[in-house]
Amino acid sequence: MRLSLPLFLVLAILVGFSDSALNAGKTTQPPQGEVEMNVLTFSLMETVRETDRVVPMQIQAYNSGIGAATLVRLDAFGVDGGLLDSINLQSERLLGDEGELFRIHRMLELMDPELTHRHTDRLFIPLEDWQPLSPEEEGRLLSETIEAVDQLKRSGAMQAKNITFQVDLAEVFADGSLPGDQAVYDLRLHYLDASGVAQVVETTHAIQLLAPYLPPPAEWYDRLGLSRGSATWHAGDLHVHNCRDQASLGCPNCNAESFNLTGSFTNADLKPQFQALGMTWFSTTTHSYCVNNDAEFNAIVAESNQLDDANFRLLCGTELTILETGPQTGSDINDSVCFLNGHWNRGIAHMGGHGITSRKPGGQQGFLDNCDGPIFDQAVNVSATNAEGGFTIANHPGGDVISFNSVARFHGMEARQTVGTEVWNHDVSNRFMSTQHRKWWLDRMFEGKITYPFSGSDTHDEAVDFGATHVLLQGALSDQALISAMKQGRHYMSNGPFASNTLYDNRGRSLDMGGIAQVAAAIVPNNYPVHLDSFYNLGTDVGTMRVYRGVVGDSAETLLAEYLNITGSGVMTTDDTVQQAGTSWYRTEIEIPNVGAAYTSLCIIYLY
Repeated sequence: MRLSLPLFLVLAILVGFSDSALNAGKTTQPPQGEVEMNVLTFSLMETVRETDRVVPMQIQAYNSGIGAATLVRLDAFGVDGGLLDSINLQSERLLGDEGELFRIHRMLELMDPELTHRHTDRLFIPLEDWQPLSPEEEGRLLSETIEAVDQLKRSGAMQAKNITFQVDLAEVFADGSLPGDQAVYDLRLHYLDASGVAQVVETTHAIQLLAPYLPPPAEWYDRLGLSRGSATWHAGDLHVHNCRDQASLGCPNCNAESFNLTGSFTNADLKPQFQALGMTWFSTTTHSYCVNNDAEFNAIVAESNQLDDANFRLLCGTELTILETGPQTGSDINDSVCFLNGHWNRGIAHMGGHGITSRKPGGQQGFLDNCDGPIFDQAVNVSATNAEGGFTIANHPGGDVISFNSVARFHGMEARQTVGTEVWNHDVSNRFMSTQHRKWWLDRMFEGKITYPFSGSDTHDEAVDFGATHVLLQGALSDQALISAMKQGRHYMSNGPFASNTLYDNRGRSLDMGGIAQVAAAIVPNNYPVHLDSFYNLGTDVGTMRVYRGVVGDSAETLLAEYLNITGSGVMTTDDTVQQAGTSWYRTEIEIPNVGAAYTSLCIIYLY
């Protein structure tokens, strides 16, 4: 992310690193009456895979001075000086706030990024320099930040404006551009200062071209008896927020999202962004506490239908806030937030509800009201979602912020309940599976609570590249086809490489990825041999493949094989014997150092 800052603020930032955490929100004040215009680049796409798209981008104009500024025009220019877009800002006035919005951003960056979603888009404190605060310091900063954002909202956020403009990627990328190439464009924000004098703030932004997602190897088509084109993989995102989830400058605002002050894209804006990243679908997952009534939910349903076309699908979903009930394993910061708001006996967790057709109440949109009723536990929400033909995923269940602590009452597919667990959340880990979420998932699996692994970006701004969920379809792209395939585990997660599994025995019986073989334990022979084909395509990269077997009742997975320095495409075969002690699963991980990864779904042998 790039940021155009006036010199006095740069100096204030450098000096501020020596301040104590609780005083760090103070900023140097500009001279009386001085306009200080900033261009905040929170919502500019960093990467794309397709250059034949026109995508919306967004900057935030912010007046950190005292005098009033008058916005005139935003111009975007290609590297050759050609005009990409020009937005008439209709002489809108921005009132200076003496650095208050910067103070809020700095307080957010001092707090735990798991709480504030500030792993990226940081203005003052690089993530690698962040240091944990004491509970007392973080509690005070949390209180100060919520109060400051409340004041910002009540004032109408008159110091800032999100400005959306269009970028034709074909005009910024040169003909013949290759993966790894960057395209650069310039932005010039024209405004009048408090004296009516014309001024300009400039910034430059670069977009990198990524390689297309890698296709299956020939061995995969041969093994499944498929011809090329008869089966297609569709990449998408199961965890996407939009302008309905913004504390300010939203559509409308959502008070409960008190930390989201950056981008503000509609789903219509996000669609071409995801297409430029090579994806063909996403699920819109506005927080349930930001959807206040049936009319608002019905508007999301209508929007989802309107944005569907033959080549792209928008699934209707919600990120459900659920009431945590029963015995709790661990705790998180939202337990304290709920307690402070008068709910001493409850915490909350989040679940992705996908393919739903009716509103699932969960919290209110007021400040700290995401714990307030009506709010239901997971059993109610999961059952209702399943009844509508959809499915649920336990979102970001590990960690200590909005984790899933009601593990005693969590149930997976063994009870016809939750289908998936979000093991790769881009907001926590952008290149590889999230360690804390994988651990939570595997711990539940060892308990016999079976779910498929899924991924989601959890973006609150622009579409981002991460380990997308790639879904296998053998027919036309449709909402129901996507939902059905994911409910059956026919997917893998990847930011580039291909990965898929097939489990088979010596008698010609096979289980493709996502398949569940239900077998009576009493009839499983001793040392019955099975084989796992792990199909891969890494292109020219070099990585490591690991093949795992897990068994219900164990405390850790068994690493069956580790293949080093693999490259190109093909298949690796790993031999094993069926475990007689309990339900077992097989999965494969591919990791390319400093580049990315691919993780398969499961092949499951369910013993009864």
